[in-house]
Amino acid sequence: MLEKYKYILLILLCVQIGNSQAFTENAMLDFKRSAAHLNNYNGPIKSSFWYYNYIVEPIPLSSSSDSIVQKNARSSLMHINKDVLGWSVFREFDKNGLLTITIDMDIDRSYFGKSKPNYKTASIYSYEQNDLDQKRQIKLQRRQIYPVYDYEILIKINNKIELGYSKNIHERKWEYLLDNQNRIRNEIHYYGVITDFSEVEGLSEDDIKKLQSDYRNRDKLPFTEAEYIYDKHNNVKQLNITTKQKDPIPFHFLDTETGFCPDLHIAYEYDKKDRMTQVTYYGCKDTLAFEKYVYHPEKEYVTERTRFIKSSMRSVTHRTQTMVFYHNENGDIIEKKYVRNYPKQYLSSGPITLPESIYYKYEYDKYNNWVKCYIYMEGKPEDSDPTAIAQRDLEYYDS
Repeated sequence: MLEKYKYILLILLCVQIGNSQAFTENAMLDFKRSAAHLNNYNGPIKSSFWYYNYIVEPIPLSSSSDSIVQKNARSSLMHINKDVLGWSVFREFDKNGLLTITIDMDIDRSYFGKSKPNYKTASIYSYEQNDLDQKRQIKLQRRQIYPVYDYEILIKINNKIELGYSKNIHERKWEYLLDNQNRIRNEIHYYGVITDFSEVEGLSEDDIKKLQSDYRNRDKLPFTEAEYIYDKHNNVKQLNITTKQKDPIPFHFLDTETGFCPDLHIAYEYDKKDRMTQVTYYGCKDTLAFEKYVYHPEKEYVTERTRFIKSSMRSVTHRTQTMVFYHNENGDIIEKKYVRNYPKQYLSSGPITLPESIYYKYEYDKYNNWVKCYIYMEGKPEDSDPTAIAQRDLEYYDS
């Protein structure tokens, strides 16, 4: 009988060790390496500021040499590459790697040459330290590799965002429920906007009180609730997404959006090494978007990423439904390929005729963060000159 009890205790101990080994990776969102934020930084980064310092003249891909058309072509060229350079020209992080400021434009609103950041286009983030300390304890089986889009399965930190162009404050909170294996079972996301209605013209005092009450009552209801479903290897294989709000804003994912259909969910697929190979956005009985990943056969990095977005509601940089991105070992894009929706589809952005592929080369600093990006829109780097060059000024906490 004693030997039997020893055997049972040994099994229980093995199960506990197995579970502890399975969930050892920090589950918290890493702002410095986040595909959802287009952030790919190494080292003790403090701030980042990118700008163009060279654009070929005249723009050869433009439909006309007319000065107005050339000006628009120049603007289109700078915007079409923001999915490589970053949506915000300026970013700031604290010593813990938390994002504290993003600024969309420089003061000249040109993206060309370095000028001061335009704080009217800023988003300023603040966090709750207690929330941060508690959520650091939650673990995942393994973290994915940038640029894999794993944002939805990660732990998010409560924050408030002040906008430079508005007195509104956006407040976001996330609560997590764990199962008996310490896996995330549910994520409950609250999203509210603290609005100063007193500045709205034409509103009576009663109108203001009613609007404030309506907003408070709505914000008490979860914007989204996500149910985590796991496979036999303890990987998240599906997130079922619902809302408790009556008139919610659309749900955004993979650069597109949709309403809350009853079957709204995100599905994840993995290889034998538990690396994510596909993420699929599904709702209203249809595949809305997906992203596939191909890994280097020997080294641990993503070499190819294919993104499909069915809807026309996508960013200005996503010109075709399907796009293929090729990455180097640092995770940076070295080729961006537009896959035509039909054979003779005309590829364009404003007055620019787009090539099938745009190529990128980089210069790096000691942390393997790029500081100069050469953009080639008229052929491969070995066969052509740069169409544009972007520079990125980086500041670190250790210098």
